Formats: sequence, C-alpha cells, structure tokens
Amino acid sequence: MSVSAFQAVALTAFHERLEPLRFREVCDQVGIDIATGKRVLHSLACGKHRVLSKSGHNRSINPVTDHFQAHLGFYSKLKRFAIPMSCLDDERKKKINVEVQQQRGFAIDATLVRIMKARKRFGHQELLGEVIHQIQNFKPESKLVRQRIEGLIEREYLQRDESNPTVYVYLP
Repeated sequence: MSVSAFQAVALTAFHERLEPLRFREVCDQVGIDIATGKRVLHSLACGKHRVLSKSGHNRSINPVTDHFQAHLGFYSKLKRFAIPMSCLDDERKKKINVEVQQQRGFAIDATLVRIMKARKRFGHQELLGEVIHQIQNFKPESKLVRQRIEGLIEREYLQRDESNPTVYVYLP
C-alpha cells in the first residue's frame, strides 16, 4: 500500500485501537489542521480503498459528528495499490480556472490582432469564423470572442467602420 506521509501518520493513530476516534482527536494526534485532516481522512475513509470506516455520510467528512476506526475487514485483490490524497480545494480550482480563462483571453486577443493586422478590414462573422478556425488549443465561444473584440475597440486596436458597423478596421 502506497500512501502519503500524512496518511501514514493518520493510520498509525489507529494502530492497535478498536474504539472509534472523533475527527478532532485524529487531527490532534496527527498534528494537522482541519482542512488537511479533511483531505487525509476523506482519502482513507471515502475513496476507492476504504482503509478506515466512518460514521455518517459515505461521501463527505463532517468534523463535528464523524467518528473513524480501522476497517478490520479491509481486503484488496491487488498486491500494490496507492491511495491518492483527496483534492477538496475548490478555491484552488477556481483560481486555476480564472488563470486559464485569462490566458485564453490573451490568446484570443493575439489572434484577433494578428488577423486584423494582415487583413486591415474584416466583417464580423468572417472575423469570428477565422478566430475560431485559427485557435487550436481550445474552442473559443463566440460570446467570448465578441467580448474580446469590444475590449480591443476600447483599447483602440480596432474600430467599427463608419458606413457599415459589422465591419472592423485595424488601427495601426
């Protein structure tokens, strides 16, 4: 069985102990904070390989009411298996998602400017289709491309044609 250091220390808290431990007791014995304790105990009690059994709901950890104990009937057909740490950090995922959206926006801006620099004048639908065609890493939504075009107009990279508002003109 392959586990992280925190998981190994948490498992030692249950060594030769038959009575259940409360969440706080496990965190205190291991010396970890509540957020890390949730990740560690979630991976050990709620994952694919349930080395610990817990009271309460199967899929979530409740620090107030849950009790944990060693799962004496645990058996795995595999000789070697890993218990990965749970990733419960929604804030980190949101931060990464914001960074990805920002990078995609920059890619759309660069593609728009590159196309308009080469063509000088381009219709809205043609520009939209060309941007979607040129970007290979992801499929940009037309709404996002329209927002980026408006941003480039505000930053004075582009302007609308005075006679036809569906045509954009590149400003050198």
